Amino acid sequence: MMKLQTEQKLDERSGEREKDHGDTRSLRSVVVAVVRKVFLLLNTPEVRRKACIVFFLWGASSMIYYGVSLNSYNLSTNLYIYTFLCGLLEIPAYLFNWPTSTKLGRKKTLVCLYLTCSVSISVLTALIMLLEEGQCWYLY
Repeated sequence: MMKLQTEQKLDERSGEREKDHGDTRSLRSVVVAVVRKVFLLLNTPEVRRKACIVFFLWGASSMIYYGVSLNSYNLSTNLYIYTFLCGLLEIPAYLFNWPTSTKLGRKKTLVCLYLTCSVSISVLTALIMLLEEGQCWYLY
């Protein structure tokens, strides 16, 4: 009787392994398909260049956004005022972006906004470097 139960458990476990192996194969085929699509994306020089530019700009934008967000303690002692000001700045950004993109187009708008952002971040970095150690900007 014990032998039968042990054999049944072994059969169940081997069936589970086969299912897991089947899932691994399907996952493997999905991964291979994704890798093939990425290589197709990077196959031609023009598409490769554009993809690299988009990937770089996406990463740079994310780092700048999160860098400014996480560096909030240098700008104000009151977290609520800082959050309010960040939310207040989002409104003109949205109101400016839509008509500008419609009139000038996506590329020119993005170039102008990236240049504005880079100049603003450079000025902010210069101001932070000019502060003496231990000083903070206080917004009341």
